[in-house]
Amino acid sequence: MNRKVARRYAQALFELVESNHRQVARRLEDLVELLGRSPELREVLQSPAFLQEERRRVVDKLLERLGWSKPLDRFLWVVVENHRVALLGDILQVFTAMVDEMEGKVRARVESARAIADEQKDRLTGALSRALGREVIIEHELQPRLLAGLRVRVGDLLVDGSLRMQLDKMRDQLTQTPT
Repeated sequence: MNRKVARRYAQALFELVESNHRQVARRLEDLVELLGRSPELREVLQSPAFLQEERRRVVDKLLERLGWSKPLDRFLWVVVENHRVALLGDILQVFTAMVDEMEGKVRARVESARAIADEQKDRLTGALSRALGREVIIEHELQPRLLAGLRVRVGDLLVDGSLRMQLDKMRDQLTQTPT
């Protein structure tokens, strides 16, 4: 349900923005990061304990600090007034995916037990770009529980070459009783 609502907001913002979609995504990312660092700000924008006028003053100061102008300022007002601040992270994800699609790019989430050297990351990016026929942006995340190897997710496609997955498969094969 939240993802559907986030998609509607992201679509509305995408249509409002005439150009510089990538810059809008970065500004939205800055806001999400700021809200992540400031529980007090999140509380003011989300809590029904604060009056709309109090929220308006805080949002005006926030917009001034961030240097946002139309249509971003209107968008933020709609989000705050409709009590959707908690969805800003989801809205950012959907909006960024829309911008990537417009630019012919795709994001790949790569998980590994250890850090990936730049050379390895470049080779992986090249291989994925050739396989998918699009520019690939890698988002790397350390996952020590994988033990070794990589897990790559592009959209709904998951390629799991981790040692953890191989050990789990081996365990399942060994514990299955022949019929």
